[in-house]
Amino acid sequence: MSEQALNRSLDDFLRRHQNEAYAIALVSVKQPADALDVVQEAMLSFIKSYRLKPSSDWRPLFFRVLQNKVNDHHRRQKSWLRHFFSGHDQTDVAAEQASEAPSPLSALNIQDQGNEVIAAIQDLPSQQQQVILYRHWQELSVQETADVMQISPGSVKTHLFRATQKIKSLLGKSHA
Repeated sequence: MSEQALNRSLDDFLRRHQNEAYAIALVSVKQPADALDVVQEAMLSFIKSYRLKPSSDWRPLFFRVLQNKVNDHHRRQKSWLRHFFSGHDQTDVAAEQASEAPSPLSALNIQDQGNEVIAAIQDLPSQQQQVILYRHWQELSVQETADVMQISPGSVKTHLFRATQKIKSLLGKSHA
């Protein structure tokens, strides 16, 4: 494949997956600007390290890089916050977005339900969040999720089960 064709293929691949990557990053880091930074870092690292790999391998590799960048962000954030702002609370982006503009009742109900699910996912431990995002939002297989997260397929299933039970419990409490 020529350099120009490779660049075009990479560009097409990244454009197709940028919104998905942003959604994963946003749920994980909770701040839109941070999510954009994480996605940009992931894309640059992916291009640098994996551009010459077969395109059939790009998707799991890209999401593995994204996972690493999310983890890096959390490590940096913890370190920074521990030194300067112990007890710092993150803004609930989903709640802010829900309150910005009025909409018809049906759209509002759908949005509220989506915000409840996102809030429930954000309350999960990090690995459970990622399993939910990769398995249900990205529709990666158990093995692909295990490869991306560098855990066993059995751990993927365990995290998915626990995450699902926790989300059902949290959503059940909000509707009781």
